[in-house]
Amino acid sequence: MTNRNPEALQAFAGKVSNSVTGGLNCALTMIGDQLGLYRSLAEKGPMQSGGLAEATHLSERWVREWLYQQACIGQIEYDETADSFFLSEEGKAVLAQEDHPAYMGGMIQSVVAMFDTVEHLPECFRSGLGQSFDDKGEGCACGIERMSRKFQTDYLVPALLPRLDGITERLTAGASVADVGCGGATSTIAMAKAFPASKFIGYDISLHALERARANIATAGVSNIKLHNPTFDPLPEDSSIDFITTFDVVHDSTHPRQLIDAIKNSLKRDGSWLCADVKGLPTFAENRRDNPMATLAYSFSVLVCMSAGLSTPDGAGLGTLGFHEQKAREMTAAAGLSSFNVIPFDGDVFNAFYDIRH
Repeated sequence: MTNRNPEALQAFAGKVSNSVTGGLNCALTMIGDQLGLYRSLAEKGPMQSGGLAEATHLSERWVREWLYQQACIGQIEYDETADSFFLSEEGKAVLAQEDHPAYMGGMIQSVVAMFDTVEHLPECFRSGLGQSFDDKGEGCACGIERMSRKFQTDYLVPALLPRLDGITERLTAGASVADVGCGGATSTIAMAKAFPASKFIGYDISLHALERARANIATAGVSNIKLHNPTFDPLPEDSSIDFITTFDVVHDSTHPRQLIDAIKNSLKRDGSWLCADVKGLPTFAENRRDNPMATLAYSFSVLVCMSAGLSTPDGAGLGTLGFHEQKAREMTAAAGLSSFNVIPFDGDVFNAFYDIRH
């Protein structure tokens, strides 16, 4: 068949070609992160391939071809006169500096970890049943932990918690805290270090996450954290917890209504639930038109978030953008949590933050 608009065909093929290049680049970017290639360039400045290979103790031929690819895609700069390669200041922030808010190494690692599970997706589409986080492997758990580490380590305690009425005072005096869906426990550790008089329990159903949490807690040397798998040790139902946190948890849950009910039943009458979840809008049309993260979010949703939410036959499958503010208000009100306040906070571009109480 002859295409009636060859220019449109060429443009569309170019768009898909760019997607293919992006997929390949994710793998090669992770290699650069994993082998310290970006860090070495950031620290030592412009280098030829031989210098970078020597600095990282790698094969020059492999490093050279990697540099060529990185320069062509624009992540690494090339000085043709000196035949040397270097990172721009923006490149250093995004690719080499783990303590920078713009660093994306964790996101790249998560994306590459998903590649191993793509072969299972056709059956997911046929059966409707998704994959749990543990089905995605340790690499995905590690990548997600790295994605959230900067916020949880540097901003949660000094910048966000003081915005919740009375919480820092309560934690300082000594409180009972549940970090639900704690992952690698970076948020739990940050709070436990800051508030040694309080007692913390990190809950997670992922065995990979709990293993990472145990290692992180041991490295941090904190003694006021316990870990529970809610499959066997669920939240208490005696209204005994002062403060509960969830960071990007509800939209991933197979049973979000039951989760919210459990949080409500465990929370003291004067307690608070800090709920962080991905910023979204109520409809697809609104997200497509007005949400700059929509493409990224729906991609993650099919591969991770919605999949996790559908990993049981009766799973809700809210998806990455499924627990937007309107849905959060509706579901928490239905559970009997009548106080819902949005916390203005621009320290995290992906999440909205809610202070939810009885």
